[in-house]
Amino acid sequence: MAEVRYRPNVCIAIKEKGSDQLLMCHRKAFPAESGWQFPQGGIDKHADLVSEMKRELREEIGTDEVTVLKISSRLYSYIFPSGLQTHHPGFVGQIQQWMLVELDADDSKINFLHEPAEFDAFQWISATQVLSKIVDFKKPIYLQAMHDLGLWA
Repeated sequence: MAEVRYRPNVCIAIKEKGSDQLLMCHRKAFPAESGWQFPQGGIDKHADLVSEMKRELREEIGTDEVTVLKISSRLYSYIFPSGLQTHHPGFVGQIQQWMLVELDADDSKINFLHEPAEFDAFQWISATQVLSKIVDFKKPIYLQAMHDLGLWA
């Protein structure tokens, strides 16, 4: 039987300093009303999780000036929907460790000037608005992980 392969990944919920607002980023080439998500990315499962998270943040939002508030005690996985074009051949989905961090810098440090840029915009929203922004196949993971991180009661 073939091994089911999930891509190791970290997903980062970023709180705005001094508020409960969370950073949502918009993926390039998606319509304005869709393509929103938290920063996330592939990691080397044998490397230090915090270092990998900071590398992903530098690559995706241009800054890693954050303080770690909480790391999920479990992993979350999802399968890519059929027909979804991914840049991850050989993987059926992703397995994620979630982190809650607080942005230590002013949000003027957030930029998408690096190449290849994955995002083209960001906004701060409340935790209750998050599910209305993300794609349907990620909603169960976001719901559970945000609950586990204390972002929802």
